[in-house]
Amino acid sequence: MKIIALIPARKGSKGILNKNMQLLNNMPLVEYTIQAAIKATLVDEIWLSSDDPKILAIGKSYNLNIIERPKILSSDSASAEEVVKHFLSYLPKNVEKKNTVIGYLQPTSPLRTGEHVDDSILQMKKNNITSSISVVKLKKSPYKSFIIDENKGRLKSLFNEKLSNFRRQDLPDVYIPNGAMYFFSITDFISRDGFPSNGSMPYIMSDEDSIDIDRKSDIQKAAKILRSKT
Repeated sequence: MKIIALIPARKGSKGILNKNMQLLNNMPLVEYTIQAAIKATLVDEIWLSSDDPKILAIGKSYNLNIIERPKILSSDSASAEEVVKHFLSYLPKNVEKKNTVIGYLQPTSPLRTGEHVDDSILQMKKNNITSSISVVKLKKSPYKSFIIDENKGRLKSLFNEKLSNFRRQDLPDVYIPNGAMYFFSITDFISRDGFPSNGSMPYIMSDEDSIDIDRKSDIQKAAKILRSKT
């Protein structure tokens, strides 16, 4: 199994201007993910996809494989699937036949480390699985959730109404992707025309390590966590 890390780091952002270049404890956000990928001993290649010359310059300083992403694939409306497809166009045409797995590592997860990356890969290899998603456990069960009926303006159980009355401890644990790591084989990505999820290996991460940078306050929170770890 060959592992290729892909770091998508566009210049723009909805919440924070030039988010991936924002300083977190005096280091650009994107650099945390670059260092994590480098420290992961089971990663064979690292690619950086960006439309930002400053981000690409950082990648070059680490001797990463660089992809200059076109503006059309760097907008708010561009999907992760489109970014991966653009990346695949840079690889040999027969690469999907070689059991190659992509590790999609987003820069907005600075507390995901090289150890996390290696652990996830090891889990896949031990279980002979080529897809894994990092997840975090939800604190509140979605089985107790409601939607508001658009026509009547009244509550309607999202799931079976009986489940909304269950005790929390009687409901199954629920996990959601934390955005830190998505591993998938190129073959699966092509056949499903997107990221495979069902049947993937779950890699469970803590609330702290799952922090996702979306606003300025998240950077301050991450900085505090990092200081507590040193």
